[in-house]
Amino acid sequence: MRLRFALTAFLLLSFTALPALAQRQWRKPRPPKTGACFYMHSNFRGNYFCMNEGERWPSVPPGFNDQISSIRVFHGARVRIFNDDNFRGVSVRIDGNVGNLLHFRLANDPYRSWNDRISSIAVIGDRDDWDRGGPGQRRGPQ
Repeated sequence: MRLRFALTAFLLLSFTALPALAQRQWRKPRPPKTGACFYMHSNFRGNYFCMNEGERWPSVPPGFNDQISSIRVFHGARVRIFNDDNFRGVSVRIDGNVGNLLHFRLANDPYRSWNDRISSIAVIGDRDDWDRGGPGQRRGPQ
């Protein structure tokens, strides 16, 4: 009986103590009031995760690194996507929906697109710290 109680308590604590990032993988999240959702396939299809305005993730959830193909933006949020983790590498700000990142080209190399390239993300409001040389003073070309 004690073993069953201990196992049940352990499982309950394990599930409630998991980081929010890991929990997001187990269900289809509701779109945020203000924020963005990131989809594995074009035209907002396939597995996805969502972020609220003000969230900054130095790495995308497991299974999504270099796998994002479309982005849906809600209620005036802005998104800054980065080629590398920890907000490094080439970056660009997105102000609206992008149904197919294959058609969203890198400014410094028009032969390459943002499709399957995103490794870190910041969902911002009107202000973008990276436009002003923000966090870590790293500003990737747009």
